[in-house]
Amino acid sequence: MEQCILTVGTVTYAIRARKLLSSLGIRARLVKGTRGGGMGGCTYGVEIASADLNTSTKALTQAGISYEWSCDRK
Repeated sequence: MEQCILTVGTVTYAIRARKLLSSLGIRARLVKGTRGGGMGGCTYGVEIASADLNTSTKALTQAGISYEWSCDRK
């Protein structure tokens, strides 16, 4: 299954994003960035299923949460 990471920068925004997506029934897991993993060293984000990408990005945009996304097959 393909997974996507929505990188939001700070842990505060990652927690807000996870709560928002969870309230919409989207399973979101908090992740910390690591060098070489598509995220910078001090960034945070949420991991979601690629099937939830469109709904998730719309919800984050409407909530005013800035993000970048990347998807990888696992």
